Amino acid sequence: MDVIGRAAELAALRRVIDRDPGVEPNLVLHGDPGVGKTVLLRAGIEYATARGVRVLGGSGHESEAQLAFAGLHQLFAPVLAYLDRVEPYHREVLRRVLGFEAGPVPDRLAISVASLAVLAEVAKDGPVLVAVEDAHWVDHPTREVMMFILLRLRPYDLRAIFARRPLLSRERVTPSIHMYEVNPLADVDAIELLARSYPDLPVRAREQVLRYAAGNPLALIELPTVLGTDAATGLEMLPPGASTRTKLESTFAGRVRELDTDLRRMLLLTALDGDLLENRAHPTSLAPPLLAELERVGLVTHDSTPSGLRFRHPLVRSAIIDSAAPDELRAANAELAERYRDTPERRVWHLAEAAVEADEAVAAEIERTALAASLRGGSGLAVPALRRAAALSPDTADAARRLHRGAELAGESGQLHLAQKLLDEARALLDDPAHGLVTRARIALLRDGDLSGARRLLEHTPVTDRVLHLWLTIATYTQDPDEWDRVGKALAAVENPDESTLLLYDVLSGAPVADAPRRLHTAFDLLPVTASPGRIVDLCRLATWLDVLHDHRTRLRDLIDRESGGGAVTHVAACHWFAAHDHFLAGDWDAAESSAEAGLDLCVRHDLELIAHDLRCTLGWLAANRGDVDSAREYSSTVERWASPRGSALHLALSARNLAAAALAEGDYETAYATLSTVAEHASYTPWLLFDLVESAVRTRRTATAYVEAAEQAHLADRSPRLRLHVFAAKALSTPDDNTAIALFRAALALPLVEQWPFDHARIRLALGETHRRNHRPGEARPELRRAAELFRRTGATTWQRRAEQELRATGLAIDARPTTDTLTAQQLEVANLAATGLTNKEIAERLYLSPRTVSAHLYRIFPKLGITTRSALRDALASL
Repeated sequence: MDVIGRAAELAALRRVIDRDPGVEPNLVLHGDPGVGKTVLLRAGIEYATARGVRVLGGSGHESEAQLAFAGLHQLFAPVLAYLDRVEPYHREVLRRVLGFEAGPVPDRLAISVASLAVLAEVAKDGPVLVAVEDAHWVDHPTREVMMFILLRLRPYDLRAIFARRPLLSRERVTPSIHMYEVNPLADVDAIELLARSYPDLPVRAREQVLRYAAGNPLALIELPTVLGTDAATGLEMLPPGASTRTKLESTFAGRVRELDTDLRRMLLLTALDGDLLENRAHPTSLAPPLLAELERVGLVTHDSTPSGLRFRHPLVRSAIIDSAAPDELRAANAELAERYRDTPERRVWHLAEAAVEADEAVAAEIERTALAASLRGGSGLAVPALRRAAALSPDTADAARRLHRGAELAGESGQLHLAQKLLDEARALLDDPAHGLVTRARIALLRDGDLSGARRLLEHTPVTDRVLHLWLTIATYTQDPDEWDRVGKALAAVENPDESTLLLYDVLSGAPVADAPRRLHTAFDLLPVTASPGRIVDLCRLATWLDVLHDHRTRLRDLIDRESGGGAVTHVAACHWFAAHDHFLAGDWDAAESSAEAGLDLCVRHDLELIAHDLRCTLGWLAANRGDVDSAREYSSTVERWASPRGSALHLALSARNLAAAALAEGDYETAYATLSTVAEHASYTPWLLFDLVESAVRTRRTATAYVEAAEQAHLADRSPRLRLHVFAAKALSTPDDNTAIALFRAALALPLVEQWPFDHARIRLALGETHRRNHRPGEARPELRRAAELFRRTGATTWQRRAEQELRATGLAIDARPTTDTLTAQQLEVANLAATGLTNKEIAERLYLSPRTVSAHLYRIFPKLGITTRSALRDALASL
């Protein structure tokens, strides 16, 4: 294929297809419409095919953008036989996703791993290229799977090239994804392309085309065909500064206007219905002679799509639609709405566009479909539908109600500015100050952490379960006893409050509730299939507070998978916080960090400041217990600057917890005690600080029995299994008689579920071993200390591991300090190997799809594990493993 003026772009494509050393095996072409992305993509496909590379992929279609995994179906349709080559589990996952087997949709990670496994099997038979056109129209679930695959192409004989619309300034570019902007042709190349295409074009016309086209190849090809014809009238009427896109659309629209009425009508139906022209599975109603006429005038072209035909350019479709009269559009949409009577998601949009005036029946149908979509992970997609339903509502009260519901879903999906706008639109229709206050309060809380402002808004709202849930959240952050009193009185005044509301109050207020875990299990069991994301998140919050989230991880993962992308993003961010906390307790600190980073990324993109600082507290907790004191202090400083003026006592307590944990890891017990004792005076988070507070008091030779007695009087041991473990351990630490202490430590270690919390478990083992050693019982101390050191090693608590090993040496046991590959986690080993080659933290982050901060944290933990202090020593240290 002879492509003029694209030598650099073609060279980049060929390097990817040839898998040149040092070149990422992926390339994403992006640029303006008509700039030549499709031509380059096809040139790459032609180059790959000539070298025996198998090509898979397809094209994104606007009509399938909301159909989950439609793109994945395109990708695997030619290679379905390879599903029999992968593990049965992977085969079952993909057969369910692709619609060949019944069953629930698996989680996104399982789908991604299975997809990569199939492509790896295909690549065993020869090199494979994944080529996708109009990638921006690929459905979101498929895009997530493709992103997973793109970052893992290197070990296999795979490469990928995508073409998509221009990259927007607000879009975040994923490290290791090679974005390549396709710019307009240089003047000399534009002149050559025009001369080759139209050698007889008069000079004046050539100058006019060059001026209009501005280097856009499609414009250079299309504009000469309309100059001097009736179709050029629209083009000549455009202002001098019109964009190339506008000029091209005007060109195509001129050709459409020249067609007869019946052909225009059928063409309009095809354009409104998405991809019927290109998809053989849904044949177009256009007969072959009509298609031949459309090809003659340059609106369709032969291609490699399933039907062998496609619109010449995406702008053709928009030109067809834009050039139609309003009556024509309504008639076509009405016909399509009738065609899709059994497909509600498609029908409602055509129904809405066909309506010429307010129609309650249409508005109600749109509302029902939108709300159903919101329960299947489509909160963000339901918002425009509800807005349209409001516009079609004859009654202003119904319109306002639908706008309010749209605002709620916009808030859930992280579209906080749109939520505010919808509330203002509803206020203009129905001037009732009480309406929408709960949503306004939620926006103020999520976006700005405005606790006092959110509370003032709720004070003017009738008390309902929804109001109480938000009020309970505010009280949890303020930790103000007066606030809890107000919430309690409001709850007492509600007739028949929901059981989940009562449970939230009982647990979050710190009241001793012995049967809370049982009530929570019951609440989860009674959740209906149509339960809202917010209701599930409330229960997951309680499970986190009660330290029993490990029993409900499936609910958490399902919600994250279902709502990620176009769903309830704010709830997904909160779930990442809960998941990070759960991973921390379970000893999987790398997973905890990944969850926290994923949640923080969502928060930054959607301005969710409140949850962002929750997640920073978790990242600080991780850093502190790993011994990365500088990072822990940096997180605490950020949190405290934000939380202090807002009165968020919970954030301040979590920050203090992190600073104390860092001090404990360093053996600075005085600082730890000073930090914790200040917080313990006023924060209801105190129960979870008991273990650290008592240890720091005992280590600084203070009396700690008062703290333990207070915990027993408050029945903390009844609040959660982990708190029971802490109370037993604190009692052992505070007991002056070592024999009694040993018995109490053993009683703590004999409690059910202690293995669920390896870091807590290891600390108790360490304290027991230290007590034995102080009493000159090295034989009894060693097993405890050895077990503690092993648990600390597994979790990544490096400084605590060193402390346990130091105690072991004190018992007379020699410790082999030579590192092995088991010393490092898989990701740490990968980071270490890349750092040893001389790559910077930023370069490593781009390779591994991590943040530079995460790479820095890994290196901080790697150095002491390898017994080195500088980056330059990495190569030798790794060679000795």
